Amino acid sequence: MNLEHLTRDPKTRTHQTPLLLQHGAWHAAWCWEGWMDYFAEKGYEVHALSLPAHGGSDPARGHINLHTLGDYVRAFGQIVESISPRPVVIGHSMGGGIVQKYLENHTLPGAVLLASIPTNGIAGFLLRQMIRYPDLIPALLMWNTYTFVKTPQRVKAQFFGPDSTVDPVAFHKMVQVESFLIATQTLIPFVNPVKVLQGKTPLLVLAGEKDAVFTVEEERKMAERYGVPLKVFPRQGHNLMVEPMAREVADYVDAWVTETLRLP
Repeated sequence: MNLEHLTRDPKTRTHQTPLLLQHGAWHAAWCWEGWMDYFAEKGYEVHALSLPAHGGSDPARGHINLHTLGDYVRAFGQIVESISPRPVVIGHSMGGGIVQKYLENHTLPGAVLLASIPTNGIAGFLLRQMIRYPDLIPALLMWNTYTFVKTPQRVKAQFFGPDSTVDPVAFHKMVQVESFLIATQTLIPFVNPVKVLQGKTPLLVLAGEKDAVFTVEEERKMAERYGVPLKVFPRQGHNLMVEPMAREVADYVDAWVTETLRLP
């Protein structure tokens, strides 16, 4: 299976530990372009993966709705194993859930859960969205996940905070349908935090104060389960990598890698 694997090489490599960026639902590797350039400027080798049936990646199954969490975790692992030395990974939203599932059976130098699916699953998000958008109920009965992002207005409401300068019309043209099976698999607690902790991968949990997908309280409970602090960025929405404080968030990750983990 061919997977879209974007890379950025720094002009001067000052960090030996690479970074791997994993996108979330409805997105692909394109959402990391700004961070890829910024981290490369900081001297990192940077990688970004498009999951199967996302971006330029081949599908793992006949229709995207049939893709499972296991399919996504295997694709993620395929790219991890191709990178040497092993990377610090940054998983956004659903990508954070993929990272957590991978860490049940693997160890990495470090993992950042960026506005990630919480360990308890997406039930809270789904309920909030169905109350706000009643047309989601019949759409989900038809296995149609695109309804979540079907207009620029919904893209803006879900992914961006009040100070965002991203053009929601242009962003809407980039998003895509997501697997229905993934939604069902992550609806309830889907990861075993005990198994994740047994691998001893250092974790960092970051959230946006104005995240309309996963609340600060949901992110805080996840951080508590892993025994790590939560860093909340004020007035920022779900897509922290393109919000107004995107560089401050990236700098926080850089400081964690270099000063807390002390990785080369």
